[in-house]
Amino acid sequence: MSTETRLKFVGKSMGTAVSVHIDDEVSRVSAESAWELVCIFLRDIEDRFSTFLPTSEISRINHGELHMLDASSDVIEVLDACTWLEHASNGAFNARRPDGLLDPAGFVKGWAAERAAGLLLEAGLQNYYLRVGGDIQTHGLQSTGEKWRVGIVDPHNSSRIHSSVDVPENWAVATSGTAERGQHIWGKDATATPPQFSSMTVIGPHLMWADAFATAGFALGDAGIEWVEKFPDYTAFTLR
Repeated sequence: MSTETRLKFVGKSMGTAVSVHIDDEVSRVSAESAWELVCIFLRDIEDRFSTFLPTSEISRINHGELHMLDASSDVIEVLDACTWLEHASNGAFNARRPDGLLDPAGFVKGWAAERAAGLLLEAGLQNYYLRVGGDIQTHGLQSTGEKWRVGIVDPHNSSRIHSSVDVPENWAVATSGTAERGQHIWGKDATATPPQFSSMTVIGPHLMWADAFATAGFALGDAGIEWVEKFPDYTAFTLR
């Protein structure tokens, strides 16, 4: 069976673009199979966490049809993490909208993307990165032996790459701001004094935390970088 060194697959899930870039000696059939596992997993997460689907667990909790403690272990894990983040950020991160409805979107995407990237490893891939919106989880290196280099979108023009960053092996990058932010930041500081920047990018070893820290850091405004960098191995930078 013939193999290829560089492959890319693109799709859409969780309301955003999803892509995987593979730099392994792998057959297209094997790569497509791994990609399908990612797509199935992300669809399942969307089905359970989306606030737009009346049958999702989050919607059923909001409608009083499902008690939070009777939800699946994944939902309980995510809500526990959101509670910790709310306390750790002094309310800058909040999994509830201003109307009181539960919406953990600010944590779910990074958490789900990191787990989905793990499926690629389980499928036998070693050198790849998975992008879900502004969140990227890498594994291994490029075929040249170099670190993965990923682009940071211009917060004022989503069709333009503002800059790029070399990602340490097996680390993650997450960006929150006007380009990728969406409606998922409702912390008590999110509508207070506007930050003096348009996006915040966080680099660290785990995508679920990089994404959550970027969300909370953006909501914290000018104090966000200092807050993010209290956590070991996580670094933040902003674009104006």
